[in-house]
Parts: sequence; structure tokens; C-alpha cells
Amino acid sequence: MRTLTHAEFMEMRRFPALDGLRAFAAVIVVVFHFGGAEWKWLSGWVGVYLFFVLSGFLITTLLLREQDTKGRISLKNFYIRRVFRIMPPYFVIFFFIMAFFYLRGDFFTIRYPETLKYYLPFMNEFLPAGMAGAPNDYFSGSWTLGIEQKFYLVWPALMVVAGVAAARRRVYIALGAMAVLIALIPLTGGWFTAYSMSALYTSSVHYVVLLVGALLAIVMNSKRLYAFVQPLTHPLVAPVSIIAFVVLHVNMETLWHSTGNAVVLLLGYAVLTAALIVSLMNRNPVTWVLSTAPMRFVGDRSYSLYLFQGIAGFMVASMLPRFQVYGTLTAVVVTLVSLLLADIVFRWVEHPAIELGRRIIARRSQKAQAPVNPPHKEVPPVPVNA
Repeated sequence: MRTLTHAEFMEMRRFPALDGLRAFAAVIVVVFHFGGAEWKWLSGWVGVYLFFVLSGFLITTLLLREQDTKGRISLKNFYIRRVFRIMPPYFVIFFFIMAFFYLRGDFFTIRYPETLKYYLPFMNEFLPAGMAGAPNDYFSGSWTLGIEQKFYLVWPALMVVAGVAAARRRVYIALGAMAVLIALIPLTGGWFTAYSMSALYTSSVHYVVLLVGALLAIVMNSKRLYAFVQPLTHPLVAPVSIIAFVVLHVNMETLWHSTGNAVVLLLGYAVLTAALIVSLMNRNPVTWVLSTAPMRFVGDRSYSLYLFQGIAGFMVASMLPRFQVYGTLTAVVVTLVSLLLADIVFRWVEHPAIELGRRIIARRSQKAQAPVNPPHKEVPPVPVNA
């Protein structure tokens, strides 16, 4: 057993264990929402911050790998990938929900027209608390998409500004952005949120958590900085990191209640998640479990699964009244129904859209490589007496 070298890490084109980690995050969020009081200890709401760290890490790794192989970061290609990855499933599921309630005759009763100005431009996190907490709102969980879209808009541009500079400069940019966002916390929800989810929604701490993942990517993709985290890739570290992660995760609810300070807890959670990600790079029993086909299946569909959970819960409760009472069985059924709907969207919308985005990028690359002017053809001279 040994640690993972930097060269071995750079050769990795996929991180299968992280697909399993996404599956875990998506499922615990659903269980938190529909499992009732018996599952509150799971602190499922924290799963979205696991998503944030993963997103920051994966997006930044993608950008850095592109710069290493092509010498530059193409913002156009990045935004094309994001548009075709995020928007098709998002809008298909959103309009499916709206059509569902319109056909039921509840469209105006549940105030969906009022939500359009928040959902359509991805300003989800600013949806008024009263509206987001309404019993019949089944898309409010998408508030995380508003956070991520803004991060995707700004962070890649900062990476382009950093250019081909040394990794140290990239670290300074990430740390500088973190410092600014931490300074904004008192103005965007406060340090002590007193167990108020509405206060937490608009906090700048979300972007700090995303940047923790981004900073990890910068460190791991730098040959010099990688040495600082390489010990965490030893196979014996993974079980320890997963235990530490689980212990903090399941106690987040209790700690928030006792301290009232979710912000500091989330920052600590983000750092521990980053350590967990590093430990999952090398082969070990934990990565084997997370990389199994069922975990990767759910992980690939975790985005649509997350978005479908609200309407899936309503549909299940409408057809089978016994599931109007939240509990373990309700959580299991809602998860399965959400996964079924997510699989349909993944096969017919999400995956085809991703492939379309890739084809568009490939065509753009081909055009960029084509010569500006066509090859000059020799024209035979015209006879003088013609």
C-alpha cells in the first residue's frame, strides 16, 4: 500500500468514487425531506454542501486540465458545457411541475406564476421565505442551482485572469476571493443564523464552500503543492476520513441547535469534505464501494433526482395517502420514484444534451483549426489572342 503520485492523479480522467459520493449526497437530502423526525439525525440538509465542494473541485480541475493540455481556458466552451449540462434538465423538470399543477387546476392557487421571476433567471436562493416555505411549492429545493450558476459565471473568468501563472498565484486568487466572501457573511445572513434556513440561503458562505473545492483542485493539480495533500491518499487514510466525516455530518443538526452558528460549522465541514475527496483518489475499500455500478448509476442521475424529489413526494402522497405521513417507508418510496423519473430525464434529456454540447464544442474546435484562407489554386493563364 502506498500513496498516489501526482503523475498518477494527473492521468485520471474520471473519479468514479466521487460519483458514489454524489449519490450519497442526493439520497440523504431526499431522506432528510421525507424521512420524518426519525431521520433528522442524518442532517440531510448538509448534503447540498457536499455537492458544493464536489462542484468546486470538479469544475476547477476541468479548467486546469484544459489549460495544461491546450495552453488556455476557453470560456465559450466552458459556458457551452454548463448550459447544455444544467439547463435542459432544469427547465424540463420545472415546466413538467408547472404543467402538472396547471392540469390539476392548482397553477394559480399555489402561486407558481409569482415564482417565475426567481426560477427562470436562476435567482432561486432569493425566493421569499414565505413563498419558499409554502406547503405546495415543490421546486424550492433548487435554490442551490442559483448559487452554482453564479459561481460558474464568475470563477472561470477569474481563472482566465490568472492565466498560465504559477499555481501559487491561483491559490492567492482563491484565498483572496474567500476572504472577500467571508467578510460579506455578516451582511448576507450573519454568523449566527439561529437555526434559520432562510437566513442561510442568502449567505455568502455557500461560495466559500465552493471555493474550498476549487482551492483543493488547484493544490492537487500543481506538482509542487500536491505534496501537501499526498499523505491523505494513502489507503489507510480513507476509512479514518470517512469516519471523521460521518461523525461530523450526523452531528451537524445538533451542533447547529446548540451553537446557533451554522456558518463556522459549514466551513469546517467543507474542509473535512475536501480531505475526504483526497482520500478517495487512491484505491481502497471505501472507493471500491463508492465506485460500484449501483452507486455510479445513482450518482449519474443525482442532479435530476435532486430536482424531482419535491414533485415525486407530492405524486406519491396523492396516489397513496398513507405516504402523506413522513417516515422511513415514505423516504424510500419517494427516492425510488424520483430515481425513476430522473432516469427518464437522464436518458432522454440530460445525456443527449451533454453530447450535443460536446459536438458543438468539437465543431468550434475544427473551425478554429481550419486555415483562415482556402489554399491558393493556380489559374491557367488566359491566351493573349483569346
